[in-house]
Amino acid sequence: MSKTLKNNSYHILGLDTSVRQRDVLKRSKEIINRLKIEDLPEYDLDLDIFDDFRTEESVKGAVQKLSSPKKKIKEHFFWFQIADRIDEQAAGLLRNKDYTEASRVWEHNSEKDTVKSLLYKKNLAILYCLLLFKKDNKANLKRSLNLWKELVGSDKFWNSFAKVYKLHDELGTSQKIIDEFKLNAVSYVADIYTELGHLHDDNAYIAESSKVLGVKGTAAEKTVLDPIYQNVVEVVEELESLNVSEDGVIDKKESQTIKDLIGMLQKKFNELIDLGLYDDSQSKIIRDRATNAIRTVVLDLHNNLSETDKAIALMNIALKISGTASLETKVKHDIRVLEETKKNAGLVQPVADLVAAEKYEEVLKLIESDREKYKSNAELQEFYDNQKKLCISMLALKKYQRARDYFDKQQENMAKPLFEEAGRLIYENIELFNFNKKVIDELVEEIKSNMAKVNLRNLDQFDEYRNSYVKLAKKKFEGQFEEAAFVVLIDAHIYGGLTDFMKSARQKANVANILSVLGWLTIWFYGIGLIFFIAGWIYKNRD
Repeated sequence: MSKTLKNNSYHILGLDTSVRQRDVLKRSKEIINRLKIEDLPEYDLDLDIFDDFRTEESVKGAVQKLSSPKKKIKEHFFWFQIADRIDEQAAGLLRNKDYTEASRVWEHNSEKDTVKSLLYKKNLAILYCLLLFKKDNKANLKRSLNLWKELVGSDKFWNSFAKVYKLHDELGTSQKIIDEFKLNAVSYVADIYTELGHLHDDNAYIAESSKVLGVKGTAAEKTVLDPIYQNVVEVVEELESLNVSEDGVIDKKESQTIKDLIGMLQKKFNELIDLGLYDDSQSKIIRDRATNAIRTVVLDLHNNLSETDKAIALMNIALKISGTASLETKVKHDIRVLEETKKNAGLVQPVADLVAAEKYEEVLKLIESDREKYKSNAELQEFYDNQKKLCISMLALKKYQRARDYFDKQQENMAKPLFEEAGRLIYENIELFNFNKKVIDELVEEIKSNMAKVNLRNLDQFDEYRNSYVKLAKKKFEGQFEEAAFVVLIDAHIYGGLTDFMKSARQKANVANILSVLGWLTIWFYGIGLIFFIAGWIYKNRD
């Protein structure tokens, strides 16, 4: 039941909003004393809508609320104000449970363009809301929402409300508190319709209030939206954790799992549509996350299992779910690529087979021979670029790993040229990577200059020096081949300088000092190997 209306302090005490504090205390004592002898009191503004709302606990709570400036203004706003003979006439009809006639009295007298008419409209809006708790009525739903929309958006109403409120206020409520309440009033109104939606098990109340008022309300977020979002996140995490290509085939069980998870997403998004909140900003964010989760599955199916038809079908679902224009554009591009890949299957497969066999040099030769033949095929050219980038990166990694092995064995003469070859391989194909060549050249020159200054006194500083570049690579290119490629380029020159220094140092028999730095140098090597491993895995699961 409505926390705002059922538990309204004036409702509990059976009073209208014009009463003074002494009347509040007097009435509270009267009710508590009568409750103690099991004599449940009834008052003129009691409506046969709510049960068990008048208890000793609720009466004490009402007094507490009406003693607090911040709480009292909300209680005042959401209850009847009996200020003149029109209000008294309507109140008399309410006393006789003639709700229809009471609403006609306020409605008829609210048609005039006066300050009083706005206050009649507030009483009428409250009555409509109370009647909605008694019975589902879509006509009253629309009438009440239209009234609230007019009121909360009217400066004329708020000026009148503030004047009347201050007239009966004995707590010294500041204008700041009134302004703060005005700012949140529409959200409080929306919460009433969320409660009505729960009561009648009808999302139309939340959808219509969101549409008319332009807000969701705190109650809708906590009790309706948050559970939906949480369910979506759980499904998304399951999709993200799938690895259907792990065993090299997608079986019936895996297909059914994907189907079930997609079905759960669609069900939850349909609930958002029913609530009228599918295009809410927060909903768009969660929709984009779901879209990207589907894309992860799609890329696994396509890249690792060549299940292009299934990938296209899922990507079309992802397109319908996507929330933002930028992601929608990206998904459309993915679909075009997949469809072109399907057309180019005969040309793509030989390259894919060689990549799977890790025959990277043969892949590069095949790409070189075929690229010119199909220069007008944009999608195929993009495929060739991606595969060349993969091959260059993996060949550089192999050289890097061999250099590491030699370095671990203190064979600097063998290690240095391999470090340089790995770096050169990346640099000579730098157009494949998302790098600014001018910036790379400047960094390389800076490193060469610094490495020429290395000595035993400042050797330990190069650990921090190199780590600054590693952090930069991670910040700008995390999860991409650029991250590892950048570090390889940097290390080609850092290690080139260090290997020369260590060779010279060893010749001078500074063995103890050399051994002290071998530990952290080895850690560097294992770190870059891990970066390549992660980048390789991500590449297989990206566009």
